[in-house]
Amino acid sequence: MRKILLRVVGLVFISLLLTSCSGAAPPIATSAPPIPPTSTRPAPTASLTFTATVVPPPTSTPELLPISADATTYLNVALDIMQNNSLHRESIDWDALRKSTFEVAKYAQTPADTYGAIRFALVRLGDHHSSFYTPNEFEQTAEMTAGDNPAPRGKLLLGKIGFVAIEGFQGFDRDTYATNAQQLIREIDSQNPCGWIVDLREDTGGSMWPMLAGIGPILGEGDVGAFVDSYGHKEVFSYRDGQALLDGQAIAQVSGQAYTLKVSSPPVAVLTGVNTASAGEAIVVSFRGRPNTRSFGLYTTGLPTANSGFPLSDGALIILTTAFGADRTGQVYADRIYPDELVEDVREYTVLMEEAIPQPAIDWLMSQPACSAQN
Repeated sequence: MRKILLRVVGLVFISLLLTSCSGAAPPIATSAPPIPPTSTRPAPTASLTFTATVVPPPTSTPELLPISADATTYLNVALDIMQNNSLHRESIDWDALRKSTFEVAKYAQTPADTYGAIRFALVRLGDHHSSFYTPNEFEQTAEMTAGDNPAPRGKLLLGKIGFVAIEGFQGFDRDTYATNAQQLIREIDSQNPCGWIVDLREDTGGSMWPMLAGIGPILGEGDVGAFVDSYGHKEVFSYRDGQALLDGQAIAQVSGQAYTLKVSSPPVAVLTGVNTASAGEAIVVSFRGRPNTRSFGLYTTGLPTANSGFPLSDGALIILTTAFGADRTGQVYADRIYPDELVEDVREYTVLMEEAIPQPAIDWLMSQPACSAQN
């Protein structure tokens, strides 16, 4: 609660994780098919404020050696991936970017020596969302389980409003997380709430798929959004029968039978804030255009773009921004997402069972027929 109150008083991110992993390959880099789009969060050691430094040769080498053939091939593959797939590829001077990137890596002898140059190039794509995982960083992230992530939390407020808070998710234990979220919703729904609050204010991102599958009973079934690239090509994401799908392919799903709310299409108040980022913003977008839905709080971080993972030969991974997010109405999002009702004044927040809730969200839910009938 204190964390939320502090966010309300003092307003700021970045987020990103993918949907499948790739093992190490031979030492010479070759491109591989991309991992499906998602919203992801960079490993803690990755930095989007990378400062370019020329890579020195190994300390055992007595003289400065020019970049090796292996390092050249590896770096060219990475730059090819960016040039062929990045969201803003049509507006980038690729000759200049390649020249400056190779200047950073001019003494590189191994693929690993080019990592700094790859990060340098990713920053200069200008999307503010692309990042890079070393093999070790990717392996550590892939090993994360649902237990390593903040669990969804929920409760019944005022004896009639269901409350569910979703935070970021990293790793590949997607189905467990989705199952746990739906079980929480089932328990709250057994108390017959008249409406719901979905709190995304601390959803800092990661993989959107387990969050989408988990919140599905409240969101409702059907197509809920899309990824749209710079050429207008779309990939639709949806929720159906316990599954989060991308163009009809299940990316995450609950174990066992999916839960369905006792009352369909209840009113939902979505809470957003400056920490709502990336995958969290994708969930915000999923609720846009849903009937009986209104959002409250602060604007989001401003990274509603989608990323795809591109494995490199040594097990490293380029996380590349490839598309904008769009809601079910076709509205495209490229920056901060503002709520329907901006609630900036801390005096407009009410603390209920240790949760700081915007009073306008409570008032709106109480005014809906489903809740007002219970007064």
